[in-house]
Amino acid sequence: MESIAAGAEASASPLDGLSAPAFLCRPDAGVVEANGAAGALLAEWARAPFDHPAGELLGCLNAVEAGCGKGPNCADCPVRGAIRQAAAGHRAERLPVAMHLVRGGTPRRVELRLSAVPVRRHGRPLVLVVLEPSEWVR
Repeated sequence: MESIAAGAEASASPLDGLSAPAFLCRPDAGVVEANGAAGALLAEWARAPFDHPAGELLGCLNAVEAGCGKGPNCADCPVRGAIRQAAAGHRAERLPVAMHLVRGGTPRRVELRLSAVPVRRHGRPLVLVVLEPSEWVR
């Protein structure tokens, strides 16, 4: 399995043609591929292999505290909701969302534009998620 660090350095993915952070996710929000631009949003510890939930890789506050999809606020997660809707065949285009991402141990509110569309890759139904930050997270 490819690591996120290796995925960010190699240009073998068609996602690398996008300038905004982009992820291919399973319907359960597990990330299977990301582009190089996604590195700007990934948590500092996100160097594990792909196939981790999006919230864990992004450093979402709820995922850090309880695990992605397991916290009390996860039912209302805009990222998971958009992925579910796209997996059901509906598109989400540039929805304004706010997330609290942990950086250096400190939660930070980040405003994003979220797009999610259903796609097929290698015969698998997946969801393309694009997160356009209003400000870059470091």
